[in-house]
Amino acid sequence: VTLAAVIILVIITLAVVVLVVSIVFSGIVIHSRRQPIVRTPEEYDLTYEEVDFKSKDGLNLRGWFIPAESGRSDQVILLTHPMPMNRHGFLAKNQGFPPMFKTDVDLLKTISALHNAGYPVLAFDLRNHGESENGITGNGLSEYQDVLGAVKYINNRADLEVKEIGFVCFCMGAASTMTALSMGKDQISNARCLVAIQPVTSSVFFRSYMKAVYTPLSLLLVPIVDKIVQWRGGYAFEEMAPGRFTQDIELPTMYIQAKEDPWTDLNDIHSFYETTPGAEELWLIEGEMGRFDAYNYVGEHPERILAFVEKNFSGLDKP
Repeated sequence: VTLAAVIILVIITLAVVVLVVSIVFSGIVIHSRRQPIVRTPEEYDLTYEEVDFKSKDGLNLRGWFIPAESGRSDQVILLTHPMPMNRHGFLAKNQGFPPMFKTDVDLLKTISALHNAGYPVLAFDLRNHGESENGITGNGLSEYQDVLGAVKYINNRADLEVKEIGFVCFCMGAASTMTALSMGKDQISNARCLVAIQPVTSSVFFRSYMKAVYTPLSLLLVPIVDKIVQWRGGYAFEEMAPGRFTQDIELPTMYIQAKEDPWTDLNDIHSFYETTPGAEELWLIEGEMGRFDAYNYVGEHPERILAFVEKNFSGLDKP
């Protein structure tokens, strides 16, 4: 065997490995990997109802409606989750192969805090997540239609008299809501406030994540994965950018970001804040914590979120 043959074999092998890895990652980007629903609000002694409704484009979505103990029905919180989570959060042991994340996330802490503050809460699975129907994942470009479907559902419930809606949203859920507030502004006329926890531009996330987890050399994979995602019917990474819609967000908005999150660039969250007409607060969480740690942190320390929501609801008389 000649040296030239060995070199050619190594090059071919590397090319095949790069292609296979890129195809695997592109599949995760387009459809996500579902987390099964293995936890419920009952763990926090919350009464809840299993619900289903349609997205704006007709997909079947599943979720929980947690009524307020007081019977309050005029102000409702909609909670949306990050990718690749579901309405209750994320368990690392259920993520499948290849493992990408190590930290469990409990969104039920945030749901419980909102409920204990007196609000009814709708938490639901975005498309491709939990128990909702398949579709193309788009960091908001597809999922904004899920948010619009949730708003329509909550406004039309016979047991509610919804006058005001507040959004508490995480990552892709935040990007989806930000997009909905632009693309479907006329359909969310009773929206009053948005808490956007760590929204991110997809190109920023994938570059930051690959560099932090797989060494800078892995950045060579990003444009390949990007092209394969588009070839398979998904959106370009640069297109999946909630910052394209911030200029239309006029309702009071609070952005939250872990300051030392290695999977983003702080310039990204600053750009959202600076270009959002309704932006009122930017909470940069201090301390050494990763992206998933911050999702847990806001549930363990919800006071600032609750104060923001209360301030921006109109102060309707409580029952």
